[in-house]
Amino acid sequence: MFREISHTADLAYEIEAANVNEMLQDFITIIIQNSEIFEKSDTDIPESMSNIVNKSNNEGTSDLQNVMKKCYNINKSNDSEFVDNLFDAVNDIISLVDRGYFPVKVENQCVYFTRKRVILRIKALTYHGLEVKLGERISLKVVFDI
Repeated sequence: MFREISHTADLAYEIEAANVNEMLQDFITIIIQNSEIFEKSDTDIPESMSNIVNKSNNEGTSDLQNVMKKCYNINKSNDSEFVDNLFDAVNDIISLVDRGYFPVKVENQCVYFTRKRVILRIKALTYHGLEVKLGERISLKVVFDI
């Protein structure tokens, strides 16, 4: 679960997740919500973001062309290591989106991407305002540079 919170110049969110997979899915959803289709489908009608994500969830990633899987090792054993790994993973995902790989599914700390050019409003996750609370649940306050 996540919600946008007020921030003067950038984009800020509070995220609360049961585990790392749920947290990664929240980050993917935030990225999707801050993306716009750049390419059009073969029918020359833009395909909505929700249709792309639903297609991957309903049909599985095997039916999508050019699927790429990238796994991230984010564990909760050490607070500073967790923050660094989280920061690197989210910024890597943002970089992949900028290079034409759109995230469509999260499973076992792995993100599945399909080739899709989008315009992403988010530039990077920042350390500014980053707050992490690890316990039974993962609680975060994050700020994205836009």
